[in-house]
Order: sequence, then C-alpha cells, then structure tokens
Amino acid sequence: MTIRFSHDWTFYAGRFLPTLALLAACIPALAQQPNVSAPLSADEVLRRVVQMNEQRSDALESYSSIRSYHLECHCLSHKNADMVVRADYEAPNKKVFTIVSESGSGTVRSRVFKKLLEAEQESMREENQQRSAITPQNYAFQLTDYQKIGGNEFYVLEARPLTKNKFLFKGRIWVDAKDYAITQVEGEPAANPSWWTVKTDFTRSYQKIGSFWLPESNESETKVRIFGSAVLSIKYGEYQITQTQNLNPIFDVEEKFSNGQ
Repeated sequence: MTIRFSHDWTFYAGRFLPTLALLAACIPALAQQPNVSAPLSADEVLRRVVQMNEQRSDALESYSSIRSYHLECHCLSHKNADMVVRADYEAPNKKVFTIVSESGSGTVRSRVFKKLLEAEQESMREENQQRSAITPQNYAFQLTDYQKIGGNEFYVLEARPLTKNKFLFKGRIWVDAKDYAITQVEGEPAANPSWWTVKTDFTRSYQKIGSFWLPESNESETKVRIFGSAVLSIKYGEYQITQTQNLNPIFDVEEKFSNGQ
C-alpha cells in the first residue's frame, strides 16, 4: 500500500506515529557533491539551525492555527475522510485541539485523524521532542547541495539516523541560508513501524509566519502489504501568533569577525 506525509522548531511532533495510524484505516476493521560552492560546512549549518531553533522556541509564547486533514485509502474498500481542526499552542508544551468539522468515513476519522491528534499531544513531552529532534545527537549529516532558487539560498543535507528509532527518518533536509530554518524535509521512517508497511515516503514543508517557521503541509504515501495504499494530506494555515521577544541572530557579526573585518 502507498501513504503520503509532508514537524519551524516544533516539527518534531509525532513524526512517524501517523504511519501507524494510517495502517489502522488501511488494514481491514551515494551522496552527491554540492553543485554550487557552499559557504558553510554541514556541521556549521546544523550548529546554527540548533541555535536558531532554541531562540525561536524561547520567543514563541502561543499560537493558534487551522489545519485540514484529508485521507484517501485505496484498500480492499475505498475510504476517504476530511476533518478541520483548530490547534491552540501554549509554551512550553501544551496543545489543545478543537474539531471544527468532519465528514467521510467514521473509521478513518476515529482510527486515523483522532489518533494523530493524540499522538501529537504525546509527542510534545520533552523526552519525545529530544528523541525526534533534527540534531547531531540523533543524525549524521552530509552536505549534498547548495541551491539558489528565486533569490533564496538553501543548504541541502542528507540526514542519516544514528539509531533505528521510530521517531527518526532517513532522507534530506533543506535549510534556509538566511534564517537557518528547516524549510522542507523528504524521506522515509528510519524504522519500519509494522510488518504491514512495505514503504512510506513523506514530504513536509514549512512556511515563514512573522519570525517563525511553522508547518505548511504534510504529504505522505504509504504502501501497505496486500491491502493497497493510502495518501494522507495535512494543510496548515490561519496562524495567529503571540511573540514574547525579538529574535536576534548573531551570525552576521560572527561572519565579519571570522573574515577579519
């Protein structure tokens, strides 16, 4: 069977628990060398990403958003469902979800969408955020490309998990060269969550809202043994943010001193 997904600083939340939830609906009941010379090494890029993630986390007091879930399950019997949810976040680790509307398969809504919300709340626990964070403690990184697209510049890094942990993935990340924020992630889970899962591929993208990079979309496609495939799409928008302090990157100053200016 086949499933699509698309975690700003909170993109760690419940990264691969969605795969397990999708299964509940679908089962019946060599790295490239950079093409452009990159100014920084992979280690330095990740150092800055971690530092800026910490600053953004400290500065974000609360936010609300509206997200839309849609699932198409091409299984033994075709199923689809939709759900619109309001999410309210309060620092440091509280999320409250309110269902605005829902339609389609009751099985999908109860066994997939609502399980996803429960998993996301669980993932907010500090120990789970640490286990899923995109950091050198969880991954080995290699710079594979440096891209200039539409006036923006991005570091592209291969991310290889250091352990076969269900919270981790193997794939690539795109890092904005100005904000040192992860703008896109593509890959597959580091560990197969179930014998039923043949393969899962996901793409997750982020958008800049004020000073923060927050989820924009999550597309995942999972192929499940025997039963078919499922495609999950989550769209995020209508953000309302409360910010407690201004972000103050120091990298420009560091670069001037390192260049002897």
